[in-house]
Amino acid sequence: MDQQSVQERNQSYADLMMTPSQSASGSFISSTGYEIPARLKTLHNLVIQYASQGRYEVAVPLCRQALEDLEKTSGHQHPDVATMLNILALVYRDQSKFKEAAALLNDALSIREKTLGHDHPAVAATLNNLAVLYGKRNKFKEAEVLCKRALEIREKCLGPIHPDVAKQLNNLALLCQNQGKYDEVETYYKRAIDIYTKTLGIDDPNVAKTKNNLASAYLKQQKYKEAEQIYKDVLTRAQEKDSLNKPPTTAQQQDNSSGATGGNYDAQGGWYKTILTDQPTVTTTLKNLSLLYRRQGKYEAAETLENCAAKARKDPQAILQALNIVKQTNLNTQQPSGPPSSTTS
Repeated sequence: MDQQSVQERNQSYADLMMTPSQSASGSFISSTGYEIPARLKTLHNLVIQYASQGRYEVAVPLCRQALEDLEKTSGHQHPDVATMLNILALVYRDQSKFKEAAALLNDALSIREKTLGHDHPAVAATLNNLAVLYGKRNKFKEAEVLCKRALEIREKCLGPIHPDVAKQLNNLALLCQNQGKYDEVETYYKRAIDIYTKTLGIDDPNVAKTKNNLASAYLKQQKYKEAEQIYKDVLTRAQEKDSLNKPPTTAQQQDNSSGATGGNYDAQGGWYKTILTDQPTVTTTLKNLSLLYRRQGKYEAAETLENCAAKARKDPQAILQALNIVKQTNLNTQQPSGPPSSTTS
């Protein structure tokens, strides 16, 4: 399993817990407004940990134990039971046990609607999980309906400009993309980018990730110019962010005043720091850009970018090499072409 899939799975499990805080009595109060008993908190975390690692043979019994304890103490119709049903459903989903996962999620949805109300953020979370499940089963139309309802709830509860709304827009865009609804895809992704930028800042990783999603949609439509511009914007911003955050040294200032560029030090020092901060984003963007170049027939540039992306984790210089390739590719594209060849397109 690749790193991106692991990160997405971890995020799915983490979302269910909704970052609870500890109350004076020792129990954990989640953002849904109900308390998670402190004695179950460790068990919750263990289930999430093992499931995110793919250790289902451990995660499933732990989750069932938690469910049994909760139902004995609180009854089946309790929000905490719904939380554990959600987690177990995700475990089954990751095992491709979609029928079992759907049954658990529908049970959780019913409990949350009865105990928390139809327009509660926790209801939206379960609707989203159901939508993702249907999407994995290629039931995109049904998934879109659930996703839109989840979006409406989150907008109503959290306001139109909230990171959770942007997250829901991302999911909705992907479902529409699988149905070829590209006008809606562009609208949803652009709105998500705007929300993330306004609420979390332009340098938040979610901004770059959503821009990559939008560029991918352009790529599927063969809108190569638009896709390439987004990929370059992401890479450029990563470089600019480090340049802005890193004040020049006295030696650099002296070099600049004397006309020297000091390029090697600036690039290596600056980009090394950027790689440590934004490596997954930069690597993903390089891979996506290499795919675009390959589709355009720029095979040499594509192969170089792929190699750079593969080495980026251990070798910061690989990113510098990749950026030079991107710049050189742009220069070659902008140069006047020679006499027309005899080859017909």
